[in-house]
Amino acid sequence: MYHPSVYDNLKVVLEGAVYDLDFSGAVEIINRKDIVDLAVIERKYSIDFIVAGISENFKGKLTLSTNLEKYATEKLQENPEAAGSMLAIHIETPVYEIETDCKQLQAILKKWTEGDLKGDIQQKLTYIYGESRNVFHNSISIQLQKPVSEEEPERFSLVLEQVIQSIKEMNDYFKGYRI
Repeated sequence: MYHPSVYDNLKVVLEGAVYDLDFSGAVEIINRKDIVDLAVIERKYSIDFIVAGISENFKGKLTLSTNLEKYATEKLQENPEAAGSMLAIHIETPVYEIETDCKQLQAILKKWTEGDLKGDIQQKLTYIYGESRNVFHNSISIQLQKPVSEEEPERFSLVLEQVIQSIKEMNDYFKGYRI
């Protein structure tokens, strides 16, 4: 009999958690992708959303991923406890004053540097050449250090609460700017 992988089970829980928020009106799902990369034997599921009542310039995305090593650990070594999936958070924001704004955003993201949801944070700024450089696009990524396991599906709810809170704090910080 076929048994879904740990990744498959976690994907269903993550998708359900975000759709519950969408149905309640807390967020609006704007995109989702379910990708199988055969070149490196990797699976990724991502779901993009905006937070209700917040400018659409602020977007959130959660990405769940697994690879051949994790799958083999689960299926061949029959060790599903060691087959957790990685979870990454992505937040898109505008930036007007690079040093000031990025420093403030990093302070807002400090909660992601400690505890069970500890992650590695990166901010990447871009702009389109030839256009005004009054506004930069900031792509923030937070790669959680601890894999998500089947025994702790409630972590998705904690992550979602923290992502939504972070986006709201970022929106509040930028209220003085024209967005």
